[in-house]
Amino acid sequence: MLDELYQLIYGFIESAIQLKRLPRQGWIRVGISLSDVESIADHAYNTTMLSLLLCDLHNALYPEETLNTEVVMRIAIIHDLPECQYQDFDKQIEILLGQDKYQQFKSQLLTTASTELLSLILNEEVKKLWKESFAELQNKESKEAMFVSYIDKVELLVQAISYESLGYQSSLFDSFWETSSKYLEKCTFEVINDLLPILEEERTRLSE
Repeated sequence: MLDELYQLIYGFIESAIQLKRLPRQGWIRVGISLSDVESIADHAYNTTMLSLLLCDLHNALYPEETLNTEVVMRIAIIHDLPECQYQDFDKQIEILLGQDKYQQFKSQLLTTASTELLSLILNEEVKKLWKESFAELQNKESKEAMFVSYIDKVELLVQAISYESLGYQSSLFDSFWETSSKYLEKCTFEVINDLLPILEEERTRLSE
């Protein structure tokens, strides 16, 4: 039992804590100062907070289409966890490889990193639960997984607005708005869709 506890705390968590030291590469590419760049852990926390808030709002407004809050939170918390194994990489790689090869590359990395992380969990029941969560995250077959994938893009836009409020030029973030908005066109969750115009208005206000 103590061996399992040690492995979980000093193995798994020690790996996960690396996310606090890894900056988000996309922001570095467009010129955000290293002193201002969010870490992957920052992004994961903000995505989780947004997921909880908007999931609660969705469930309150649409009780006939409720989301499983625990599943949403679990997926949001771990959605970038594998990056502690292979680190963050920018969307520029997608441009270089092409979308199909990029998705294949990313899927292989996620599978490998997830397997390595799961090897640190000795309890088979816990390992099975986490394995299912990683699979749900990767396959995006559940409505909860899709919900978090959309929130992930929303958090990106919120962070871009935050950088603009610090004085960074609006044009630096045009590509982020373009790709995120295109992805969010498929979103069927009204609590997310209703938020987008508010974000766009705030961006316009900052640019004036």
